[in-house]
Amino acid sequence: MTERGIGTGGPVLEGGDETATLQRYRTLTELLDDGLFQLDTAGRFVAIDDALLDRLDAARADLLDEHVSRHLDEDRDRVSNVLRDCRDTDGVTTLETTARTTAGDQFACELRLRPLVVDGEQRGIIGLVRDIVDRTEHERKLAESEGRYRALAESFPNGIVTLFDRDLEYTLAAGQGFADLPADPADVEGRYVRDVVPEKMADALEPAFRAALEGEERSIELEFDGRVWSVQVVPLADDRGDIVGGTTVAQEVTERKDRERDLAKYETIVEAINDGIYVKDEAGRFTMVNDAYAQLTGYAREDLVGEHASLVVDEATLERAEAQRAAMADGDETNPTMEATIRRADGETVPAEGTFATLRTDDGETKQIGVVRDITERKRQRRKLEESEQRYRTLIDHFPDGAVGLYDEDLEYIIAGGEVFDDLDLPEEAVVGSTLAERYPPELVATVEPYFLAALEGESNTFEYRLHDRDVWAHTLPVRNDDGEIFAGMVMAQDITERKRMERDLRESEARFRMLAENLEDIVWIGAPETNELLYVNPAYEELTGRDREALYDDPLAVANGIHPDDRERVDAAYGDLSDEEFDEEFRVVTPDGEIRWLHARARRVRDAERDVSRIVGIAEHVTERKERERALEELVAKLEASNERLEQFAYAASHDLQEPLRMVSSYLQLIDRRYGDDLDDDASEFLAYAVDGADRMRNMIDALLEYSRIDTRGEPLEPVSLEAVFEDVLEDLRLQVADASAEITADELPRVQGDAAQLRQVFQNLLANAITYSGDEPPTVHVSAERDGDEWLVSVRDDGIGIPPDEQDRIFEVFQRLHSREEYAGAGIGLALCQRIVERHGGDLWVESDVGDGATFSFTVPRLPEGA
Repeated sequence: MTERGIGTGGPVLEGGDETATLQRYRTLTELLDDGLFQLDTAGRFVAIDDALLDRLDAARADLLDEHVSRHLDEDRDRVSNVLRDCRDTDGVTTLETTARTTAGDQFACELRLRPLVVDGEQRGIIGLVRDIVDRTEHERKLAESEGRYRALAESFPNGIVTLFDRDLEYTLAAGQGFADLPADPADVEGRYVRDVVPEKMADALEPAFRAALEGEERSIELEFDGRVWSVQVVPLADDRGDIVGGTTVAQEVTERKDRERDLAKYETIVEAINDGIYVKDEAGRFTMVNDAYAQLTGYAREDLVGEHASLVVDEATLERAEAQRAAMADGDETNPTMEATIRRADGETVPAEGTFATLRTDDGETKQIGVVRDITERKRQRRKLEESEQRYRTLIDHFPDGAVGLYDEDLEYIIAGGEVFDDLDLPEEAVVGSTLAERYPPELVATVEPYFLAALEGESNTFEYRLHDRDVWAHTLPVRNDDGEIFAGMVMAQDITERKRMERDLRESEARFRMLAENLEDIVWIGAPETNELLYVNPAYEELTGRDREALYDDPLAVANGIHPDDRERVDAAYGDLSDEEFDEEFRVVTPDGEIRWLHARARRVRDAERDVSRIVGIAEHVTERKERERALEELVAKLEASNERLEQFAYAASHDLQEPLRMVSSYLQLIDRRYGDDLDDDASEFLAYAVDGADRMRNMIDALLEYSRIDTRGEPLEPVSLEAVFEDVLEDLRLQVADASAEITADELPRVQGDAAQLRQVFQNLLANAITYSGDEPPTVHVSAERDGDEWLVSVRDDGIGIPPDEQDRIFEVFQRLHSREEYAGAGIGLALCQRIVERHGGDLWVESDVGDGATFSFTVPRLPEGA
């Protein structure tokens, strides 16, 4: 790179005594290709770097003391306003404008301005000029460690040490600093501070001296004899801790202050640039980053400093950068720029371009300085250009049912392509090089030639024509170069024969639709989804609502006026939320004479061939009669439910009230048997036994009836139940019956279901007990299984007993119905009815599959547990 700097008449930063800090800034400036300048408070150039001089094609002497507006395409007042705003702010002021070179050429540029403040005093403005005509220029690097900026204060020269007493008289003055001062230490000792130094210095020193006498340390800076001094004032105590005076250490910091001013200038430059800047040490750890680099990576500046560069780039990038640095050091590589991917704190990645340099400091350390620029936009533009070129080539090669061609001013084709060439087995070369007159009949040329010529004059046209019994759509337009000059015309031609046929079919289809809709008794409407405009409403609207349909075309929202006020908000919300699913609502309309009618309306969005929503089509059915039937049915159901409740209450009361007379009858029959049993003959004893047995059976039947009536009212809420545990409990209850019958009862693994554990236990107990009871002469074998069936479990109890005749299988589930006499099998005849009632309460079904002599399989369904239960 060429040696550059900000100059006021010659290159700056040149001299034999440049410090390490200034050398680092010089390296940073050399990395930048943007123009740098400094203005005074009046907006005149006081310093300009070579890059800006090169871009303006001007000599430094011609620009110095000139107002900056001279080379900007802006009036002076506006530029002055921008400069004033910049001086009033702490941040960066940006202005996009047009600059003029000395020769009068113009170029777009971006000015980034920041006030230059040194020691709290406005010293002018530091500016950066970026040529934004070509944003793909290699970005320059600026970098310097903020910690190094502040290292200017770490080294101090020889100074002066003094002691003073409580009267503020010097008792000691010594130090090599006196060698450069117009004062002798002997003349200072024994004198009052104000008698030694100028008044302005005394005004600064005396408060610090008095503060020291109160035990407070002070640090101040003074100007004396054209130099800047840093003075530390501390209390001086005796052995007892009493403050007896104070001591001062004065160090000349003129050189440091000058460097700090330079540092402030370069800090302004670094922070004004919107590119990321970093400095790394030899270990690859960040020692400084600017705000732009922190924003680029998504980390805070303090989080980056001290971290290894692998935090934001991968190892492959670091190895590639190191190889490029080595090649540059060996002279094999001259390009200090490479592209990489930044890994942000939030996990996102950013494409970036980095320019870097290596700086060796005076103490032998090696620093790596880099400037990084986000090239997301450049990548996007490059990708967009590539995609555009690919789309253009694809359009030409695959233009559907037609062709695309470019032609010159002689109407000669220079490019041609499209699917029609493949369809006709016609090579593109057969068209390229031929003229319009050579390709088409004279009558067609006479029709289309004016459009071709108009395109060469900048006019676009669309037209249609017939060729070889085909309908063709064509569009001609001008083709311009980068300077906006027309160098060719383009024609796109497409076979629209099929589209024409479809348009005719569509018109015929719409005519048939309209004929059908006009004669329907249901309301039919078609609307536009974006504007809510009604495109069509059939006459049934007027018939069912009693309102004028023509008014809806002018005001579609007027349809809401006919909707019942209680339904209007619901219908409006549902129609407004219409998506790919249907709008499906029932609501009331009120005719102008006050009659209320019910409508069932459905609507959905209709998509075109491109899957875009093109229409909303709806139909509304008159359902007033159905709603009246439903209301009558609901009233009937409510009456039946009330009747069932009263019947249940009656059954409970009746069964409960019958218990007492039965207990009395049974008690007195037993009393007769005990007192007079020995006096009764055999017939009387038998009659008495029949009476006692009848009373007991009647009581059992009443108990069973009472239990039957309580299935719904006394059941527990349905909750997760383990059928495995229920089955084991029932087996334990039937243990003696199983043992007496030598029964073998097995079961598959049973599931957990949603149910009433006590009632399900009763179902299992009744079914297993019946399987044992009706087993015949052989020891019973019973198997319980379960399988999933959708949202239910199907549970089956299979036995090998006497079976049930098919024509009797419905009767066994009725209350007090028996297939056998009580002498053959005991029981009240209500067990299976109870089971069926319990299963129905669980929302399931109970049935039997059997034949005489082949055993029986009782199956029932119960709901499975909800997901996650």
